[in-house]
Amino acid sequence: MNSLKCCCTQNYYLVLFLLFCSFVPVQAGKFIVDFDQPNGKPRPIPIDGGLEWKELQGKWTVKNKKYVQSETEWTSVANCTTYHRSHIGNENWTDYTVSATVRIDEGGPLAPIAGLFFRVNGDNPKKGDMECNYYYFRIDQRAAEGPCLIKSPNEILKIHKAKPCKLKTDYILKVAVKGSSIKCFINDKLEFDVEDKSFPKGAVGVGTFNAGVSFDNLTVEGPEIPQPVDLKNKLTTTWANCKIRFQ
Repeated sequence: MNSLKCCCTQNYYLVLFLLFCSFVPVQAGKFIVDFDQPNGKPRPIPIDGGLEWKELQGKWTVKNKKYVQSETEWTSVANCTTYHRSHIGNENWTDYTVSATVRIDEGGPLAPIAGLFFRVNGDNPKKGDMECNYYYFRIDQRAAEGPCLIKSPNEILKIHKAKPCKLKTDYILKVAVKGSSIKCFINDKLEFDVEDKSFPKGAVGVGTFNAGVSFDNLTVEGPEIPQPVDLKNKLTTTWANCKIRFQ
């Protein structure tokens, strides 16, 4: 009788646990790249079989646990070769939030600029000067300029003048996109809130113009963002532990 009672009790709690799990909402996927690795080529992100960085123009490397672009020379201000940039992710991602710590370490003489790319799709200037689709949220060191939201190749959607960033200062840039809504933040303060339907989907990235820049803690979160492998393993381990408790 005692053994039967024990078995029934265990099954009761197992049923309650399963019912609880069935009502837990699916969490958005999230990954963070902190570049905590040896100097050199950035490691792939362990999701979707391994996401690799795609570097377009510039000199990119991981140095002192930052992702660094050191080339300050430039060739254009009006086409798809304007910005040195590096992308990562799936070009079919639609709604997500992307953020990173951005720091201009060296400013060139023309226009030291750095920022985040998002909804990057079909970006390949080697095929032509106008072969690029992206948005770019940037900061600018020039005294008369300031934060700016760009649509490829270099069309200004929104800008706040006379609000320059400082050299050798960390800024946390963040962009949240949902449908046609684009919200841009600097250090958690809303900078822009605009509507634009030009590019509904795309990958993420970082980039520069006429500046040596370091990037850190790139974070991407959204319903279509897959979890890294290590997080999935942790979830598997937790489920295994739960099952052990009820056996």
